[in-house]
Amino acid sequence: MSEPKVTYSTVRIHKSSGLQKLVRHEETQGPREAGYRMCSVRWQLTVRALGILCFLLLVTVAVLAMKIFQYSQQLQELHETVYHHHNCSIMQSDINLKEEMLIKKSIDCSPGEELLESLSREQKRWYSETKTVLVTSQHTGIGVTYWFCYGIKCYYFIMNKNTWSECKQECQNYNLPLLKIDDEDELKFLQLQIFPESYWIGWSYDKKKKEWAWIDNGPSKLDEKIRKLNFKPGGCVFLSKTRLEDTNCKISNYCICGKKLDTFPA
Repeated sequence: MSEPKVTYSTVRIHKSSGLQKLVRHEETQGPREAGYRMCSVRWQLTVRALGILCFLLLVTVAVLAMKIFQYSQQLQELHETVYHHHNCSIMQSDINLKEEMLIKKSIDCSPGEELLESLSREQKRWYSETKTVLVTSQHTGIGVTYWFCYGIKCYYFIMNKNTWSECKQECQNYNLPLLKIDDEDELKFLQLQIFPESYWIGWSYDKKKKEWAWIDNGPSKLDEKIRKLNFKPGGCVFLSKTRLEDTNCKISNYCICGKKLDTFPA
């Protein structure tokens, strides 16, 4: 038998232009995609890093702003504290100055206060020593009289009843006028001292001048109060423990004479 023969042949495949382009496109596309992906990864990392950096920057700014605000608050409180202490020091200085002035005034006024206390003691002594009941021997028929001094004024009471004109004459016998009351304080004082009777005083209606006036025609701080009482013309005024009142001058009442002291009694 004869051996079979092997025959070899070469097959050539001719690539078309379209296939060649596809192959070339695939060959060139792979490196470009890889480069794009690498670029994208780097950009994302950069963005993330910038984001983190911006966040840290914002946090730093916020912390600094808070610190600055706290510092400004502390500075304001410090200014207020300093201002308060300054005001307190000024007030304390004023208080100290006023205390010194008061101490000085008290020292300056102490002699005057001692003098007033001394005069007050003397007034009480004069009142207690001179408020004495006497039986008059110089004027027959005058009856019981008593007198006392208070301050710089003495009061002489004639305790038998007379008309207003007769009381005026009785006081003149002692070289005294009928009582003139200088102010409301003296009026209240006398109403506490007298007995519950009526006493003629030196306030009467002057028919010539057609007005009410004191016996010495001098002014008194009591004038305005008396004029408001609307006394009737032609009468005379008497004093009681409760009031001043006008009535007919012919009515009989007790008498009060009064005079200011020219010198202090010994």
